[in-house]
This record gives sequence, structure tokens and C-alpha cells, in this order.
Amino acid sequence: MLKQGISLVQAARFLGVDQSSLYTALQKGQIPTQKRDGRTVVTSGALMEYRARQYSNFQHWRNF
Repeated sequence: MLKQGISLVQAARFLGVDQSSLYTALQKGQIPTQKRDGRTVVTSGALMEYRARQYSNFQHWRNF
């Protein structure tokens, strides 16, 4: 994991979503955040876990 974390702009790019969608996921508590030097960041591990859950959900619904 990165010591400094990933900015929210970078996180949205990584996930391939717009910032509004990312903020919705953050508000719902689907992706944990941390404060580092007064900035809100997410860890790469949190993003990978979220991405894996989203993929798993997609695969589940795709089979119907």
C-alpha cells in the first residue's frame, strides 16, 4: 500500500468512473477513506477491494 494514499481524482481515474460516482460510493461507505496531511485519500488496497467486489457483483448478475 502507498504511504501517502491516492487522491480522489486519481481514484476515480483508476476505477474508470466520474468523480460524482466515486463520491457516492464514498458517502455510502463502500470505499474507506483516510485523512493524510489534511487531505482525504484512499489506499490502493481499498480501491482494489472495491473493484473486486464490483466485478464479482457484475459476474453474478451476468449469469441471470
